[in-house]
Amino acid sequence: MFELHIGTQTLIHETVHAAQVCAGKGKIKTLGLDIQPSNYARPFFRRYTDVKRQDLEKEAYAVQTQPNSFKLAVSLLQQHCK
Repeated sequence: MFELHIGTQTLIHETVHAAQVCAGKGKIKTLGLDIQPSNYARPFFRRYTDVKRQDLEKEAYAVQTQPNSFKLAVSLLQQHCK
C-alpha cells in the first residue's frame, strides 16, 4: 500500500468499514452518509455484484475521496464506536 502511495487512502477506507461494523453492532451496515464518491472511484465499488456490498464500498470510497477524509473518518469512528 505505502509503496503504491495509497496507504493513507486505504487506512481511511478501512476506518469507514470499522465504523460500519460498530454502527451495526458487529454486523456491517451502511452509515447513511449524504456524500458521494468521486467519479474516479466509481469503477472500484461498482465491480461488486451484491448491492449491499456495493453500498458499503460506495460509502467507504465516498469518505476516502473527500478533501477532509481523515477528519471525517475519525469522526465516524468516534460517533459509532463508543
